Amino acid sequence: MDFLNEKVAYLRGLAEGLGISENTKEGKVLASIIDILDDIVEAIAELEASQADLDEYIETLDEDLADIEDQIYGDIDYEESEEPLYVEVECPNCNETIYFDKELFDGEDDLICPSCNETIYAGDVDDLDDIEDLDDETDVIDR
Repeated sequence: MDFLNEKVAYLRGLAEGLGISENTKEGKVLASIIDILDDIVEAIAELEASQADLDEYIETLDEDLADIEDQIYGDIDYEESEEPLYVEVECPNCNETIYFDKELFDGEDDLICPSCNETIYAGDVDDLDDIEDLDDETDVIDR
Protein backbone atom coordinates (compact mmCIF):
# COMPACT_ATOMS: atom_id res chain seq x y z
CA MET A 1 0.00 0.00 0.00
CA ASP A 2 2.98 2.29 0.53
CA PHE A 3 3.59 2.46 -3.20
CA LEU A 4 0.22 4.17 -3.73
CA ASN A 5 1.04 6.71 -1.02
CA GLU A 6 4.38 7.32 -2.73
CA LYS A 7 2.75 7.81 -6.12
CA VAL A 8 0.22 10.30 -4.76
CA ALA A 9 3.02 12.15 -2.95
CA TYR A 10 5.00 12.17 -6.21
CA LEU A 11 2.01 13.66 -8.08
CA ARG A 12 1.59 16.30 -5.38
CA GLY A 13 5.30 17.20 -5.59
CA LEU A 14 5.18 17.21 -9.39
CA ALA A 15 2.23 19.59 -9.36
CA GLU A 16 4.03 21.91 -6.95
CA GLY A 17 7.32 21.61 -8.89
CA LEU A 18 5.61 22.58 -12.13
CA GLY A 19 4.35 25.69 -10.46
CA ILE A 20 0.70 24.82 -10.90
CA SER A 21 -1.15 27.35 -8.84
CA GLU A 22 -4.35 26.47 -7.04
CA ASN A 23 -5.65 29.90 -8.02
CA THR A 24 -6.25 28.83 -11.64
CA LYS A 25 -9.12 26.66 -12.79
CA GLU A 26 -6.78 23.89 -13.93
CA GLY A 27 -4.77 24.11 -10.70
CA LYS A 28 -7.93 23.72 -8.60
CA VAL A 29 -8.97 20.65 -10.61
CA LEU A 30 -5.53 19.01 -10.31
CA ALA A 31 -5.29 19.78 -6.59
CA SER A 32 -8.77 18.31 -6.04
CA ILE A 33 -7.88 15.19 -8.03
CA ILE A 34 -4.71 14.71 -5.99
CA ASP A 35 -6.66 15.17 -2.72
CA ILE A 36 -9.26 12.63 -3.88
CA LEU A 37 -6.52 10.17 -4.82
CA ASP A 38 -5.03 10.63 -1.35
CA ASP A 39 -8.44 9.89 0.23
CA ILE A 40 -8.87 6.80 -1.95
CA VAL A 41 -5.45 5.50 -0.90
CA GLU A 42 -6.37 5.95 2.78
CA ALA A 43 -9.72 4.17 2.27
CA ILE A 44 -8.00 1.26 0.52
CA ALA A 45 -5.48 1.00 3.36
CA GLU A 46 -8.33 0.85 5.90
CA LEU A 47 -10.11 -1.83 3.83
CA GLU A 48 -6.95 -3.91 3.61
CA ALA A 49 -6.44 -3.70 7.38
CA SER A 50 -10.06 -4.64 7.98
CA GLN A 51 -9.80 -7.53 5.50
CA ALA A 52 -6.69 -8.84 7.25
CA ASP A 53 -8.53 -8.75 10.60
CA LEU A 54 -11.49 -10.60 9.09
CA ASP A 55 -9.22 -13.21 7.50
CA GLU A 56 -7.57 -13.86 10.86
CA TYR A 57 -10.97 -14.06 12.58
CA ILE A 58 -12.35 -16.52 10.00
CA GLU A 59 -9.24 -18.66 10.27
CA THR A 60 -9.70 -18.80 14.05
CA LEU A 61 -13.37 -19.74 13.64
CA ASP A 62 -12.45 -22.44 11.13
CA GLU A 63 -9.93 -23.95 13.53
CA ASP A 64 -12.45 -23.85 16.39
CA LEU A 65 -15.10 -25.46 14.20
CA ALA A 66 -12.66 -28.19 13.18
CA ASP A 67 -11.95 -28.88 16.86
CA ILE A 68 -15.68 -29.11 17.61
CA GLU A 69 -16.25 -31.43 14.63
CA ASP A 70 -13.44 -33.69 15.88
CA GLN A 71 -14.99 -33.78 19.35
CA ILE A 72 -18.46 -34.58 18.03
CA TYR A 73 -17.71 -36.90 15.14
CA GLY A 74 -14.30 -38.20 16.10
CA ASP A 75 -12.12 -39.72 13.44
CA ILE A 76 -14.89 -41.36 11.40
CA ASP A 77 -13.81 -41.95 7.84
CA TYR A 78 -16.97 -42.74 5.90
CA GLU A 79 -15.10 -43.64 2.74
CA GLU A 80 -13.28 -46.49 4.43
CA SER A 81 -16.35 -47.72 6.31
CA GLU A 82 -17.07 -51.32 5.42
CA GLU A 83 -20.74 -51.03 6.37
CA PRO A 84 -22.86 -49.44 3.64
CA LEU A 85 -24.71 -46.37 4.83
CA TYR A 86 -27.60 -46.28 2.36
CA VAL A 87 -29.73 -48.77 0.50
CA GLU A 88 -30.93 -47.89 -2.97
CA VAL A 89 -34.53 -49.02 -3.52
CA GLU A 90 -36.66 -48.67 -6.62
CA CYS A 91 -40.31 -48.04 -5.80
CA PRO A 92 -42.41 -50.78 -7.40
CA ASN A 93 -45.27 -48.32 -7.87
CA CYS A 94 -43.68 -45.25 -9.44
CA ASN A 95 -40.22 -46.67 -10.33
CA GLU A 96 -38.53 -43.77 -8.51
CA THR A 97 -35.10 -44.55 -7.04
CA ILE A 98 -35.02 -43.77 -3.31
CA TYR A 99 -32.15 -44.01 -0.83
CA PHE A 100 -32.84 -45.26 2.70
CA ASP A 101 -30.59 -45.53 5.71
CA LYS A 102 -29.96 -49.24 6.17
CA GLU A 103 -30.93 -48.99 9.84
CA LEU A 104 -34.49 -48.05 8.85
CA PHE A 105 -35.04 -51.63 7.74
CA ASP A 106 -34.42 -52.81 11.32
CA GLY A 107 -37.40 -50.87 12.68
CA GLU A 108 -41.05 -51.77 12.74
CA ASP A 109 -42.17 -48.74 10.73
CA ASP A 110 -43.26 -48.98 7.12
CA LEU A 111 -41.03 -47.31 4.57
CA ILE A 112 -43.06 -45.08 2.29
CA CYS A 113 -42.05 -43.70 -1.09
CA PRO A 114 -41.80 -39.90 -0.86
CA SER A 115 -42.89 -39.56 -4.49
CA CYS A 116 -46.10 -41.62 -4.59
CA ASN A 117 -46.73 -42.15 -0.83
CA GLU A 118 -47.11 -45.91 -1.31
CA THR A 119 -45.56 -48.48 1.06
CA ILE A 120 -42.26 -49.84 -0.23
CA TYR A 121 -41.38 -51.96 2.78
CA ALA A 122 -43.66 -53.20 5.54
CA GLY A 123 -41.83 -52.94 8.86
CA ASP A 124 -43.78 -55.72 10.53
CA VAL A 125 -41.75 -58.46 8.80
CA ASP A 126 -40.82 -61.10 11.34
CA ASP A 127 -38.32 -62.99 9.28
CA LEU A 128 -34.86 -61.53 8.66
CA ASP A 129 -34.76 -63.43 5.37
CA ASP A 130 -37.30 -60.95 4.03
CA ILE A 131 -34.83 -58.14 4.66
CA GLU A 132 -32.07 -60.14 2.99
CA ASP A 133 -34.39 -60.77 0.03
CA LEU A 134 -34.99 -57.02 -0.16
CA ASP A 135 -31.23 -56.45 -0.05
CA ASP A 136 -30.84 -58.84 -2.98
CA GLU A 137 -33.34 -56.77 -4.97
CA THR A 138 -31.63 -53.48 -4.17
CA ASP A 139 -28.17 -52.04 -4.47
CA VAL A 140 -26.33 -51.15 -1.30
CA ILE A 141 -24.14 -48.10 -1.78
CA ASP A 142 -21.71 -46.07 0.30
CA ARG A 143 -22.34 -42.34 0.59
